[in-house]
Amino acid sequence: MKKSHSENIVGPWARQKLDGLEAYLHGYTQALKKQTFELVFIDAFAGAGKSKIRDAWEGIEDEDLLLFDDEFVRAEAQFVEGSPKRALELENGFNKYYFFDADPARAELLKALKSEYPSKDIRIQIGDANPLIQKLARDFNHGGTRGVAFLDPYGPHLEWETVEALAETKKFEVIINFPLGMAINRMITRSGSIPDNWRCDLDKCFGTNDWEKLVYDDQPNLFGDINRHKVDDAASRLLGLYIDRLKGLFSHVATPSVVRNTRGVAIYYMLWAGPHRLGHKIADHILKQGEKVKAPNQKR
Repeated sequence: MKKSHSENIVGPWARQKLDGLEAYLHGYTQALKKQTFELVFIDAFAGAGKSKIRDAWEGIEDEDLLLFDDEFVRAEAQFVEGSPKRALELENGFNKYYFFDADPARAELLKALKSEYPSKDIRIQIGDANPLIQKLARDFNHGGTRGVAFLDPYGPHLEWETVEALAETKKFEVIINFPLGMAINRMITRSGSIPDNWRCDLDKCFGTNDWEKLVYDDQPNLFGDINRHKVDDAASRLLGLYIDRLKGLFSHVATPSVVRNTRGVAIYYMLWAGPHRLGHKIADHILKQGEKVKAPNQKR
């Protein structure tokens, strides 16, 4: 696990995904506030309740900062509330909250939320969220449940079987931060030589090994050997494969929203899929706003 993950440091682009999540959850819970459903929120890779935003000057020595006369550089550190707190602070909340994290230190920080929100039904589990959520999903077979699962892995660690398990309930909308640029596409090397553990992770992520034949062009050479080259549009092909597979599980899939880093490079895509038309309408409205999306609570 990267040091930035263990220390709860995120890039400035994290604000876009978190504001988008909060805006969707606000619309979703508002739409269902007069219904009698038991509303459930699942956060698969919950992290801490609050994270520090990393900026371009992170780690620069104090004497170097004296060379700049920039208010941004001299500003105090900024923090952003994470997905658990945003879900807990909704005007119309959920009935149950399930937070998962594999890191015991972050899970301890999550446990503090129980004291901060004593009236909320908060359930925290430490460990790999994939088998834990797959097991949990089997408990939601009764008709009175509706919910949202936020699936924001640190890398290619969201297994397709987890998405399948949530889809099979026909009760959950899923919001997936698909780490295409920051993880998945980087693992698919230009030479085609991929470590076995990476290949295993990619197979689990897509739920198939079809990704490989999409991203490589194999051409025989004069000596009868095969020359393998990664295609130029590998990233768009991978995104298309993942979305097509989502459409095979869910009745509705929204148009993705790209999240870019400070250099304008696409690092991941916010995806929404679900069984209900209403959720699709809300998601499309939110995702189309892209980086312009604003959380309902403007104080953040």
